Amino acid sequence: MTRIAIPSALLISLVLSACGGGGASDAATTASASQNASTSLNTVLDDSTSAPASSTEPAATPTTSPSSAPAPAVPAAPTSSAAATTAIDQVIGDMNAKSEAIAIDPRYEWQYQPAIVMHAPRGDAIPSWWTGNRPEWTYSVLTWFTTQEAQGNAATNSRVQVANLRFYVLSQATRTWKQLDTKSAPYSEMWSYPFAYAGAGSVRSESSGGVSIKPDYPNFYHGYGNSISIDPTDVRAVYVSMDFRLAVENTSKPDDRDSAKYVVNAGADYWPGKGQATWSLGYAPGIGTGRTKLATKDWRTATLLVPNKNYGSTMEEIRKNPPPLN
Repeated sequence: MTRIAIPSALLISLVLSACGGGGASDAATTASASQNASTSLNTVLDDSTSAPASSTEPAATPTTSPSSAPAPAVPAAPTSSAAATTAIDQVIGDMNAKSEAIAIDPRYEWQYQPAIVMHAPRGDAIPSWWTGNRPEWTYSVLTWFTTQEAQGNAATNSRVQVANLRFYVLSQATRTWKQLDTKSAPYSEMWSYPFAYAGAGSVRSESSGGVSIKPDYPNFYHGYGNSISIDPTDVRAVYVSMDFRLAVENTSKPDDRDSAKYVVNAGADYWPGKGQATWSLGYAPGIGTGRTKLATKDWRTATLLVPNKNYGSTMEEIRKNPPPLN
């Protein structure tokens, strides 16, 4: 597997930006983002017309080292999933709520609150600040997540377990939801501020499902689903979800999960495809980033929900016709 490290506009170029990865293969992402977190969040955030603040973030260097970050073995899915009890009201509410906790040394708007960057898989939905190529349509999607150590963390024997990174599309033609991808053990790798690839890290397969990782500032983890081909003309809305919880690192040592503070969020990027390999800037503007949530002992679900306003889709419509929540 060829690994391509690509900067992402969401993890990096938002007034509220979105994090993501690369087109046809597993990819890593980074880009520039605003550091001002004073904006209040009262409605679903849409950054399609906002310009990102200037940034000193360097672009990631493409890498072709398949052995540097091997994909973990895929274990069984969790037997207990937060997604089974996630209500659509919670999913919609999470798109309107600030982060439950803040990462150590926050530098980007997406660490404080969710954001919608591209509400549709087409060029006219790309934010005005984008200076790269603007295709008429985008033809693929890459889901992703990040896990970071949060302020106030006192745990040393805890990890974050992630599983079942899923992607759904609401069909414009049929008004039904289609599940287009599930990554039971999301590909994960370690990154370090300011968004530099830092190696495979401490990814561990878990018998109860997925993999576990241990963010340790200034390092954090960035992971991905599969690159998914889509029919961009048939996308009325998209939904991303991923299960996560705390895990014990060493069972022979005290369980300190009650003092652990680690945060998780999920998102996705659109990619052009159809003969256009890149956006000319080497990273995608991003679909959006979901709310950042605290990992706990129980399974929870990180989500991203984006209606396509080009087709008149709204959160209220989706409340009446929700995506699968398990």
